[in-house]
Amino acid sequence: MNKVLLAGLLVAVFAGFAMAQPADVSGDVTVNVAVNGLWQVNLSTALVDFGTLNVGDNATAAVVATVRTNQKVAWYLKLDKDHDLTHTVDATETIPSANFTYTGSGGAGVWSNGAFNLLPTTAYTATVLERKAAAGIVLTTDYDLTIPAEAVAGDYENVITYTLTATP
Repeated sequence: MNKVLLAGLLVAVFAGFAMAQPADVSGDVTVNVAVNGLWQVNLSTALVDFGTLNVGDNATAAVVATVRTNQKVAWYLKLDKDHDLTHTVDATETIPSANFTYTGSGGAGVWSNGAFNLLPTTAYTATVLERKAAAGIVLTTDYDLTIPAEAVAGDYENVITYTLTATP
């Protein structure tokens, strides 16, 4: 009887411990983060200097544009010039657009090559896969300049602008 009583007492004690243990409870933490937008075009140089050329000479130079974006939208790279290559002393003397052109390479999208225009003109159209390009898409613009026979001696200059845009 003592053994039965002892066994009953042990069962009651262990049952009491089991009932005394708390039930599992949990709590939630909501995690938020804001990621800054990335919308950049970085150029390999701010100056293309063809040096001194003679009438009829042809010269080339390259500018590398690295486009970085995480916007996941259609994007385009547009090029334009502020004016024709213009003589720095006599602004009536210019090198025509037909003598200063570009050819693009790089990227998986579509290039539209040709002369530089006064208004921003789409030079490159990104593919769907390039819409999220935080690591960078490397696009090379090869400039081609031919000095026309009627060019007046002196220095000529203009500014080429690269614009990353979501507008075609």
